[in-house]
Amino acid sequence: MSNEEMNKKMKFIVEHQAKFAAEIEIRREVQAAESKVRDAQDRKLSNALLGLVDIVGSLTRSQMNADDRVNSLEESFKRLAEAQARTEESLNILLNTVERHIHGNGGSANPS
Repeated sequence: MSNEEMNKKMKFIVEHQAKFAAEIEIRREVQAAESKVRDAQDRKLSNALLGLVDIVGSLTRSQMNADDRVNSLEESFKRLAEAQARTEESLNILLNTVERHIHGNGGSANPS
């Protein structure tokens, strides 16, 4: 192999090595850019997920408050129904007393 052939082969090898090194550098830059994009997407996804968790927490608290209010209303309706039953019982007692009083006088409105 002559000196000139050896130089051509070495030049060929050096050129290919330079191309290979340049391609590796380009791939590193692309990976770094993709990594930045992924990091930004990950941050957006994390922020969205945190927002969603906050919304679900708010909805849960609202539902718990609504449940408490419904339970309170149910208790109020129960007390109201009990009070109404007592009122009806008292009214029936009063009506029975009035009827006995009226019938006890012979049914006439003007006793003589």
